[in-house]
Amino acid sequence: METHRLLDLLEAYERAPKEFHATSYWRSYEQDILDTIAGIDIGEIQSGKYPILATFGFGASVYTYHPHSPFWKNIVLKFIHRVVIRDKAVLPYGLCLSTIREMAYHHCEVMANLTKAKPIGGIEMATAGNPADVFEIDGRHYSVHFLSYYLRYCFAHKNIPIGGSEIIVELGSGSGTQIEVLKKLYPDLTVLCFDLPAQIFLCEAYLSEALGKEKIVGTDATLAWNDLSHLKRGHVHFFGNWQIPLVKDCECDIFWNAASFGEMEPEVVRNYLSYIKGEAKWIYLLQARHGKETTGSVHVQDKCTFDDYGRMLSGYVLQDHHDAYEAVRRLSQSGGYFEAVWKREG
Repeated sequence: METHRLLDLLEAYERAPKEFHATSYWRSYEQDILDTIAGIDIGEIQSGKYPILATFGFGASVYTYHPHSPFWKNIVLKFIHRVVIRDKAVLPYGLCLSTIREMAYHHCEVMANLTKAKPIGGIEMATAGNPADVFEIDGRHYSVHFLSYYLRYCFAHKNIPIGGSEIIVELGSGSGTQIEVLKKLYPDLTVLCFDLPAQIFLCEAYLSEALGKEKIVGTDATLAWNDLSHLKRGHVHFFGNWQIPLVKDCECDIFWNAASFGEMEPEVVRNYLSYIKGEAKWIYLLQARHGKETTGSVHVQDKCTFDDYGRMLSGYVLQDHHDAYEAVRRLSQSGGYFEAVWKREG
């Protein structure tokens, strides 16, 4: 891996204004993530070999891992999944793993019909990074994780007239799975991904494999940009989160943020939105309805709730919102999640 890119990102991040530095929630993970990247095998990035990366979407598997859980608990969960369950009908109603995966896939088919979205059968996930939870439907590769991101697209498509040539700005791109889904459905989309240094570094590495390097404009180029005059239509561009002011006075079609705003304090969210408001025609959010935890080893100092987003988005009209679901369950941690779409007035 070209780790000098990460060093360049970290140096630029340290020079950036403090309002763009990680808040208390992500500071608790920051050093563990950097230590992991120092010895990472990019070919195993989706395998679950590096559990800390699951905090921003890499290596999702069928067992539940949390980096702050006791070590023994995570070992037991892995053992149950790999040795005891496999594909045995040990769950209620005689369910087995293959049944749950088929149900997740058919859930996506139903939602595509309801929202008139592009069908899930038209795309498949990449197998770059040796994904842990991968299965085949009609010869195509999927994971429940990938299907969950497809469902987010279905909700957005229900409310946003996506034609396929839009400019999308995503803050908090994480593993890049959402962009993988969208770009495979709409190859001509122009995408701008913004995230913290380690996250954007790994996101670029993964999407370079998943989408092809010819579709990528990396941080080796964008880190020096002072404006977006060099934007390449139909490509995915990677930026540090502190570069979000570049989108000011550069109209985009859709702003996308899933889960990361809830991990920030309200004044930090308000600052990011100040660069987006008026520029984006549509805003998609998926966040904790009642805010994230304010106590514990991983927490925020102050919650950002559904009502807070509504107040922050003056000049926009709420089009639709509902409780957020993954492909096999309600997304219910921290008091429940919502997804919603706002449209710019006028």
